[in-house]
Amino acid sequence: MKVILISHIAMLAHEANRAYCLSLGDDSVPVWDETTEDHRNSMLAGVEMHAANPDATPEQSHESWLAQKTAQGWVYGEVKDLEKKIHPCFRPYAELPPEQKAKDYIFRGVVHAMLRLAEETEQEATSGSVDPAAVVALVPAPTIGLGEIAVTYIGRRPTFTDSIYGTGLTFAQQQTRVLPDAIAAKFLRHPDVFAKGTGEAAQDVAPGDGTNEALASMNKDKTEQDKQLNQLQDLRDSIQHMNTKAALEEFARTNYKQELDKRKSLAELRTEVIGFIDRFGAV
Repeated sequence: MKVILISHIAMLAHEANRAYCLSLGDDSVPVWDETTEDHRNSMLAGVEMHAANPDATPEQSHESWLAQKTAQGWVYGEVKDLEKKIHPCFRPYAELPPEQKAKDYIFRGVVHAMLRLAEETEQEATSGSVDPAAVVALVPAPTIGLGEIAVTYIGRRPTFTDSIYGTGLTFAQQQTRVLPDAIAAKFLRHPDVFAKGTGEAAQDVAPGDGTNEALASMNKDKTEQDKQLNQLQDLRDSIQHMNTKAALEEFARTNYKQELDKRKSLAELRTEVIGFIDRFGAV
């Protein structure tokens, strides 16, 4: 018996969501193998968020999803369109209908159930009731140096370029890179593609192999992305505190050159202005 991989949990959560959507008459969700790379990455990120934050609520799960979609340029629309990045759930959790909120409960339930199964399997392996050689660990492998792990690409393709975890690193077959343990642990969740490098292999890694530069660039991009997300959230919060239609009207006209229909309720105007922020960003 093998410990369930993060990618397997993401696939199971996706299929559970697809089945639920079918029960609602929504057949727009394809099977896992036919989904886009962006969607698979989003599911993986959702699983990792719950793994790192066991007490996260379904609402926080939706907020995490919303932040990812915002960073990718998605906007609100009544009809989902993957190509145009339009999604009817691209709005605050409180504004979702009950049947959409249920998706976050289902996702959280599947993730935590599978993580518990993985943990119990590891415990069984440790106690001797399962062959340790058959277990794929979810925890980081022993480090080569302080806070580092050597990772070797063992996949079948000639090269592999990471587009899942944001490092942008490219591996050739049997190439070993020494990575920070947190990043290495993510790669090692895919034992059919990556294996822990030996100490001997790590010693052969050239200091100028580009790993440090790529990771520094990743951290810089993430810092800038986090800054932009924080700016957007500050704007959304400021809109929530605007208590007059006139203030919302002035904000929309000044920042987005958009006219509001003052016949709408204050809550409707707030939602509309937040939609401008999500669509056009901070201007």
